[in-house]
Amino acid sequence: MTKDAAPPLAPAPGLSPDDILAIFNCAPTSLWVQDLSLLKARLDQWRAGGIRDLRALLALDAARVEELVPLVRIVSVNAETLRLYDAADEADLFAHIRVIFGPDQIASFVEVICQLWDGALRASLVTRNYTVKGARFDISYNGRLLPGHETGWGRYLISVEDVSDREQARRQLEFARTHDPLSGLFNRTFLTDEMERLETCAEPVAIAVIDLNGLKDANDHFGHKAGDDLIRKMGRVLSTSLPPCCRSARMGGDEFVVLVQGAGKGQWGQLLDALTRGVEAENASGGVAPLNFSIGAAWRMPGETMESLLARADRRMYRSKRAFYDEVAA
Repeated sequence: MTKDAAPPLAPAPGLSPDDILAIFNCAPTSLWVQDLSLLKARLDQWRAGGIRDLRALLALDAARVEELVPLVRIVSVNAETLRLYDAADEADLFAHIRVIFGPDQIASFVEVICQLWDGALRASLVTRNYTVKGARFDISYNGRLLPGHETGWGRYLISVEDVSDREQARRQLEFARTHDPLSGLFNRTFLTDEMERLETCAEPVAIAVIDLNGLKDANDHFGHKAGDDLIRKMGRVLSTSLPPCCRSARMGGDEFVVLVQGAGKGQWGQLLDALTRGVEAENASGGVAPLNFSIGAAWRMPGETMESLLARADRRMYRSKRAFYDEVAA
């Protein structure tokens, strides 16, 4: 028995302009069509004027960025865009463009422009946007120049997807990977990564090693909850008393490390005073055992590795700790 051959498929008729418009409006993803021709013309002027590194130029000159923003013209958006950004209609959306693309999103705007400047026909990134009412959400941004507009940038299609749940899960995983759950500070994993990054840092770099005094006694006399409370208190002191140039981590047990970037030796007294005041405030709040620490700090010498710097700070901390216990025993 033989099977009859299937009849050839008839070619489907082409999509009409109305079909294309309906697909655009009914798409389940936020879609934007922009006209970047004025932006392209301005960038061409800059290139003709000798600009070669656009990324470096825009990083140094915020006024140049602001010059480019109004050159991006929105041609159309679909219904899903209005829903995603909580806009009543296109007029409502356009009236809140500066809210939607907040001032903290200038870096993302620059990144897209630089990708196109470098010759890419597509641009992709993960960033954040805001609804017209100011609610923040994470997005996956994908844009491409439409066929026929690769030269003049007259039509640029963007798709926007809300990836807030995915990004929140990623941030939680990253936080767990790099943070100590007891102290709330960074952990040894983060410290290792950060020391590797600072290996080639041209700025002044210092390390302070801190060890709690009396943690074992607190555990022995009052139980491990008292010791955990001391670790939590030290975590609060380090996270609230020091300036942004300091990154604090718990190495494990009762040992902490503070990485200091960009501060000179002359600021060490201020940092130590801030730590001392923070400890005094914690002790004033009560507790079965007082918070007390020994500390050793060292500034990196020319050509010194971060591991060597850490070892020098650690030795100074142990000298401080021996002096503390010698004084207690006297």
